[in-house]
Amino acid sequence: MTLTENFISDAIRIDFGGEILYGSDQVFDAFPVRFPTVEFILKATDVLTEIADRIRFDKGYPPILPRADGMDYDHNGFYNFYIGICKLPGEGQECRADKCISFVIVNSDFSDNEDMYSIELSESDQQIVLEALDKQCRRHLGKSCEELLAESEKEMSTE
Repeated sequence: MTLTENFISDAIRIDFGGEILYGSDQVFDAFPVRFPTVEFILKATDVLTEIADRIRFDKGYPPILPRADGMDYDHNGFYNFYIGICKLPGEGQECRADKCISFVIVNSDFSDNEDMYSIELSESDQQIVLEALDKQCRRHLGKSCEELLAESEKEMSTE
């Protein structure tokens, strides 16, 4: 396992106390085509929180985590992190992770309260994230990400 793989794997932790959301999305080509999705709530690990703090800091907001340099921080705020998986329509399509981890700032005293941000993932990062999600789902739910998407597809077809 490379340093990047280890770093990402340790940062991605599904919050199994939260609800796993089954749904669908659609793409438009000549006509709308729906495909199954599953969305997970992630735990606010130190790594994800630090990345989120840097994104907000670049936009002029204080971080959530206290800093060693004594800089003021957002005492009340916290982050909710989300990532989804999907299986795009068409033959031979495989399960894939979203292109970003989304997060919302919650309970902040600043003007970006309830704003949504994203942490962009490269294609290789997406694969590492998918592997981490799959491993956790197998361990905690006894199902793979593919199986969860199959359940989502089944739900989608009964709508």
